Amino acid sequence: MKGVVFVKLSEFVEETWGLALWDELLQEADLASDGIYTTVCVYDDQEFFSLVSLIGNKKGITVAQAQKAFGEWIFTELYAIAPPGAHDFVDIFEFLHGVQNVIHVEVKKLNPDGLLPEFDFLFESEKTLRFHYKSPRKLCYFCEGLIYGLSKHVNQEVTVSHVECEHNNDDRCVLEVSKVG
Repeated sequence: MKGVVFVKLSEFVEETWGLALWDELLQEADLASDGIYTTVCVYDDQEFFSLVSLIGNKKGITVAQAQKAFGEWIFTELYAIAPPGAHDFVDIFEFLHGVQNVIHVEVKKLNPDGLLPEFDFLFESEKTLRFHYKSPRKLCYFCEGLIYGLSKHVNQEVTVSHVECEHNNDDRCVLEVSKVG
């Protein structure tokens, strides 16, 4: 996983719960990197999962809740460094299509070996968008948080539900985003 995610995770923890918790997580996680992250390096995915699991344990929340909170928080951070074209979308559904068709395409140009999720759009109406979230990392809850961050950014209230989820022993993750109102 790219170092930018780890750097932002440290900022999220420090901003949300304080530097002491981040230091505690690094002490307990016994990470190969020792928690020394730079934005451009790539780190073992397991370090992310270990840190998020520890956050859940220490804060009395589930790993899903921790991933969702981090996803919601990091949206504005990622949006600020998004490639050209990412800032052209004003509707949440257009933006989600843009993630697949514009943003991830541009990210792949910069980082051809990057492991990015894919969206396979299954259904769309005026109020509902359903897509298969494909990722070997199985970060559907993180994705859900990103969608809520996007929702705040474009000022469109939504609900996100996991119609199917690999974490519930389904064969795939299918997220349904519904506009409220």
